[in-house]
Amino acid sequence: MNAPDAPPVPLNMKSWADFSRHPSLKISRRKLIKPDSKIFTMGSCFAVEIRRAMARRGYDVFPHYVDVKFDPTQQIFDMIPKREMIAHYDTFVIRQEFEAALGVWTDRDAGFWEVTNAAVNQHIQSEKVYQDPSRKLIYAKSLPALKDLADKIDAVMLQGIVESDLIVITLGLTEVWRHNKTGRYLCRPPNTGYGGGDGLATFRQSTFVENYLNVKATLDLLFSKFPAKNVILTVSPVPLALTYSATDIGTANTESKSILRAVAGQICREYAARVTYFPSYEMATIMPWPVFQEDKRHVLPEFADRVVTTFHDMFS
Repeated sequence: MNAPDAPPVPLNMKSWADFSRHPSLKISRRKLIKPDSKIFTMGSCFAVEIRRAMARRGYDVFPHYVDVKFDPTQQIFDMIPKREMIAHYDTFVIRQEFEAALGVWTDRDAGFWEVTNAAVNQHIQSEKVYQDPSRKLIYAKSLPALKDLADKIDAVMLQGIVESDLIVITLGLTEVWRHNKTGRYLCRPPNTGYGGGDGLATFRQSTFVENYLNVKATLDLLFSKFPAKNVILTVSPVPLALTYSATDIGTANTESKSILRAVAGQICREYAARVTYFPSYEMATIMPWPVFQEDKRHVLPEFADRVVTTFHDMFS
């Protein structure tokens, strides 16, 4: 016991006893952003919340999805223009986006498929509709119109990668769907959203090694073109909405997040000069403040703002 007039003993955040009483996360400070910085964000729905919070703070946030010009009578681009909610949930589709934008993957249209008797057919008033399942809610009334939309999205992706000062990638989940014809990966499971793709893809529970290699390949490609870029890697705290595995959602979610957190740790150690881990996952799961809305999945706007405020303080 300390004497009454003795100075307080500093807390040791490497000790669980001290950390559990006074939790405080250690975040490496790096000067990566300025008030006029342009920030490219990609990842899960949590990345979308962070994107919105950054925009509220005045940052120029890429990709500029709203700059994509399309005909809403012929094409569907997610919820745009009503709502910007473009998500890339897993490392497979994130890797695909960088490969397409940087000219490595050039036959995205090989994975387009026809959709009939689904919600999208009524929505866009067409007996036949075509879908790009490698992205979230991308449809058109014809294959040329779908290819046109895909190319325009590629263009804003490339613009964002080229013009951004910092790239933030948020890893979301490990349950994936593989296109039976092309071997590429779907952004969402078949028959979700507006429908389409019944029986055309196969579910897989991806491994640590696969996710590690996806992130590594993405970074290697990025740094081969832009060696001076900096990357922030995070893991989404948002739980899975549904599991396609044989277990319960709680167990499946724990496995998924554990794999991605381990991948992020390994990658950040290997690419320490250019890649920094930001503990948004730990901020949600360890720290004692409100995080989720009543559904216990979607984060509160104030938590997203807290994350971005901490992000700003650590990296500006």
